[in-house]
Amino acid sequence: MMGLLEKAGKIKSEEPAATPQAPDWVATPESVAPMTEAEPTPEPESVSKKPAKAKKKSRRRERKPRTKKTRTPKVLPDGFELATNGQKLIRRLSDFAVSFGWIVPLVLFNAWGADSDFTYIIIIGLGLTGFNLVFMPRYVSEARTVGNWVSRTDYVNAKAKQPSTLYLQIKGMTFPVVLVGIILLAVSLQDLGETSGQVLAVIGLVILLPAIMDYLFYRLKRDKLGLWDTLFGGVWLVKTTKTAEAKGWLKRLEQLGDYSAERGWLKESDTNED
Repeated sequence: MMGLLEKAGKIKSEEPAATPQAPDWVATPESVAPMTEAEPTPEPESVSKKPAKAKKKSRRRERKPRTKKTRTPKVLPDGFELATNGQKLIRRLSDFAVSFGWIVPLVLFNAWGADSDFTYIIIIGLGLTGFNLVFMPRYVSEARTVGNWVSRTDYVNAKAKQPSTLYLQIKGMTFPVVLVGIILLAVSLQDLGETSGQVLAVIGLVILLPAIMDYLFYRLKRDKLGLWDTLFGGVWLVKTTKTAEAKGWLKRLEQLGDYSAERGWLKESDTNED
C-alpha cells in the first residue's frame, strides 16, 4: 500500500501545472486604431453659396431746401364796395338794440337799488339775443343780422363768400364779454391786496384781452382788419342792395333801411373797415 501511494505522488508531481483559462464572459481587448481628424467633406458643386447681403440703403431722404411762401395780403374782392361810416354806425346800433338793449335797464335798476324781479326781462332778452345772433344768420338770411338788413350791409371774405356764422356770433358777443370784464375789474379793486381780488383782476384782464387786441388791430394794422377779421381769413363789411325775395317782416326791415337812407344816415364818407 505504501508503494502505491508513493507512485501516485510521483505521477502527480511529474504532470505540468495547467494554465488557468479565462472565463468566456471576459472580452478580449481589441487593438484600437489611433484616431485621426476627419477631413472636411467637400460641398457638392450643385449647391451654390448664398450671396453676401447687400448693404441696406439709407432710408433718409435728402432734405430739399424749403421755399418760403410769400403771403399775399388780404384784399377786398372785386365787385364789392366798402360800407360807409353811417352804415357801420346804423348796423352797430341796430344789433345792439336787438341783442343787448334789455341789459341797459337791468344795469340801471341795479345801480338804483331796485328790488324788482327781472326774471321775465332776462328770459325775453336772452331770446332776442339768440334770435339775432343764431336764428337770423343761420336760418333766415345767411350770415346777416337785423343790423345788416337795416343798414343794407353784408359781410364778405377774401374768397367773395359770406363768412361763417361763428364770425358773427363772436363779434356779436363783444359787448357782454367786455361788460363782464369791466365788472370783474371793478369788484377786484375793493380787495386788490388779497388773493381773491388779485384772481378776479387777472380773470377780468384775460376776458378783456381779445377786445383790446381787436381794437389795436384796427388801429395799427395796415389792412385795418380787426382780430376776428384776420383770424377768419379777412372779412369786410360791404354795401348791399334790396333783395326781391324779401317778404313780410324782412321787407319791413328793408323799409327801415329806406328810412335811414332818406334821412341821410347812410351817406358816403371816409370808410374804415369794421
